[in-house]
Amino acid sequence: METKHYSLYKGLQRPLVFKVFKGKFIYWAMGSVLAGVVGFDLIGAFVSQVFGLISMISISVPFLMYTLNKQKQGLYSKRKDFAVFIFSPKHRLRNRASQEPVYQEK
Repeated sequence: METKHYSLYKGLQRPLVFKVFKGKFIYWAMGSVLAGVVGFDLIGAFVSQVFGLISMISISVPFLMYTLNKQKQGLYSKRKDFAVFIFSPKHRLRNRASQEPVYQEK
């Protein structure tokens, strides 16, 4: 009996991009716009549609700017430590060939 082979679609091999947003930041941008629309609905219903429009802009724009800023930092969160780290001798690397410590003990 012969086995059937099915071709597997692997996409375009390129990251997903919408306008200026890439990858997971597309969802962040949609959330930002959705938060602005919800703010517009609530404030527009209870106060005034003019104040609702102002609140939509004042909610969406800072969140979108935050999203763009996070996207510039990269797809994955990276810690940037500006410090000097000192490791004790017991944590130093060993020479793999001889299994001897790289440093010399006194």
